[in-house]
Amino acid sequence: MLNPLDAPDAVSVAAEELEDLLADCNHMPAISLFPVVPVAPVISGAGTTRGHDRMTALAQAVYDAGASGHQLRTPVDPFEPPQAWRDILRRQVTDGFMQPTHRYADPSLRTPAQIRRAGELAHGVADLIEAHLGPVRHSGDVGGPHTGDIGWRNLLLVTSDWATILHLGICD
Repeated sequence: MLNPLDAPDAVSVAAEELEDLLADCNHMPAISLFPVVPVAPVISGAGTTRGHDRMTALAQAVYDAGASGHQLRTPVDPFEPPQAWRDILRRQVTDGFMQPTHRYADPSLRTPAQIRRAGELAHGVADLIEAHLGPVRHSGDVGGPHTGDIGWRNLLLVTSDWATILHLGICD
């Protein structure tokens, strides 16, 4: 396994080609990881070990480790199965809000080959995340900072030992 604390930088580099593929003249996509935090201290320190409370505590710990100062106001909405985050990432870059064709009426902005390539690159980013952190055992939608984004989605990813948030966004 690669160094978990290096995951945010590694994902930023790996996502560059995907971001370039999704960019258009007016909007810039962003695919990034928030800081990575260990799971054990959060769970024992927060006194919560189950369901929504555990995941909310982990998401808050990730935000606390970053510079945003964001305070969660809603619980994390868990995915079933936990690996659903991979499908969500792929869908967002192939036919979701990150695809330029959804921001414009012109469906020819991306060829089928480019859309297929976006899916392949998203799969590579997901594999890289798990190479650094281990298999994702729990995941879910989480509210959070989206300063300047016109569209965004934050996904909490929790492995046996680590937690982080994958940010997908589009800004002007």
